[in-house]
Amino acid sequence: MVLFLNGPVQNGDFTFHDAPGKAVGIRLASALNEIQGHTAAPHLWNTVTLSGDIRHRSQRRASSPLSRVAFEHTRLMGKYGAVPPPSSVITDADPEVGTLALTMIEEQLTAGTLRIGDATLQECSDCGHTVGLGAKRCTSCASGRLRTRTSRNLIKENVPGGSLLPPELLHMSNRRHPRHLEAICRDVPCRLLLSRARTHGIHLDDIGLRGLVLDPRVGIHVTVLFATRREGSETALMTVTPNALAHIAAYGESFTARRGLRLRYVLHGRVPYDALPGLRRTYEFHRADGRERRSFENRFLPLLSWHGKSRIHAGRLPALLKYFLKVTRADRHERDDELLGHVRDAIACGDSQWVMDKRLLAAALRGGPSQRGERPVVPHV
Repeated sequence: MVLFLNGPVQNGDFTFHDAPGKAVGIRLASALNEIQGHTAAPHLWNTVTLSGDIRHRSQRRASSPLSRVAFEHTRLMGKYGAVPPPSSVITDADPEVGTLALTMIEEQLTAGTLRIGDATLQECSDCGHTVGLGAKRCTSCASGRLRTRTSRNLIKENVPGGSLLPPELLHMSNRRHPRHLEAICRDVPCRLLLSRARTHGIHLDDIGLRGLVLDPRVGIHVTVLFATRREGSETALMTVTPNALAHIAAYGESFTARRGLRLRYVLHGRVPYDALPGLRRTYEFHRADGRERRSFENRFLPLLSWHGKSRIHAGRLPALLKYFLKVTRADRHERDDELLGHVRDAIACGDSQWVMDKRLLAAALRGGPSQRGERPVVPHV
């Protein structure tokens, strides 16, 4: 059994109401799971961030400051607005995720895949952000007050020129690498530090790295594996944009499989959700009801982003809405269950061509919670 799960979504300064573009991966995973007939999957969140450290420090001046865990949870729940998430929420700092991560790290230390050693790094004296040794200013706060120090870290050595993104990790029917991804993944340092100086995260004290936590780019991979195991699946398909994948693939290379659990990537593009309010008159002109609007925003647009794997331009939205309504309002001439069988077979092998087949698309969009009037996974804007 395969399970679609969203990739890295940071617990930053946004909500689904004012910046719903952050929810594309969540919506795509939800749509594909529903079409496959699965129950709602948990939403995964990245909370191990420097910006989170800074935000938490700033709220300590309050009369009743929250613990870091409560602080992150409150911010996460605030993103869903008045409609609570219909499934559980898992973060990359949850204790169960940490237990799995430390177990995997210890196994790889024993096998020699990872090691602990001294590393010289440069960091910002003001915010603590780690920057390259040749940098003159902090890329996080722009401060010029940098310091160099040598400390023990969790280290992963890469083979020079080797591919860190083999074709089998991409859930695509043709298994062809996007060229820019291949170039970026080959241009990573030979030595990667998998530990970071953070106040929140999966602490590495138990392996002798006191005060350090696991890099969040590793943490999100372990979070996906944990959620997959908890949901009783064997293969996790992580929805992620090509740019995000280019930043996390090298760090997660050793954390994509363990004891029957496998992780693969599902590439998708961006959806201009911030432009959807401009469709109000178009919705009214075509007399689209709330059910159709939810299906268009929560299902059709994410599926289209999976098919194209690039940004959908805002100027296309009116034409896409017209196409969507034409497809879903057409008279049925074939059994949906038979067509859904073809769709599910295509999804299982990573083939997204069916999204452009009107018959198959209509069958996929007519089924599932979003079409039966149940509340959407993420509130629509």
